[in-house]
Amino acid sequence: MSAEPNVPTATDADDLELDDDLMAAIAAAEAAVGEMANDYPDMLAQDVALLKAAAKGLRDTSAGTDDHTKACVDAFGVLHDIKGQAASFGFDAATALCDPLCECVRGKSGAGAEIIKLIDAAVIVLERMVEEGATPELNDAAYALAKQVPHTT
Repeated sequence: MSAEPNVPTATDADDLELDDDLMAAIAAAEAAVGEMANDYPDMLAQDVALLKAAAKGLRDTSAGTDDHTKACVDAFGVLHDIKGQAASFGFDAATALCDPLCECVRGKSGAGAEIIKLIDAAVIVLERMVEEGATPELNDAAYALAKQVPHTT
């Protein structure tokens, strides 16, 4: 690929010629992601609070009711958000934990006692991750809990 005349270019690690404006945009995006990484524990704390409320809704309502369905949809939404965001900011174990839980409630109108108990346990692990970070101990706890989640097909 050759550069247009009079367009400043830079060469990246793969020896591709990239426009300097594009390189500046990439650098700005990387800086923004870095800043978001600093803020991620606060974002995770908000998501964990929402998950905790959804779990309470699942526990406090009867299966088959509109309130139980709403709590299940809420749990799916926040689990989906965490699984999609956490690994981008160094919380790989949180993603590994929320992914199978998310699949257990995807498209469902309710959750059984086993799944609710696992969501409650996930809340505890995630709350500690917010406070302590993604420590090896908490990562191990998250991975171990993820293994307890029934596989869905």
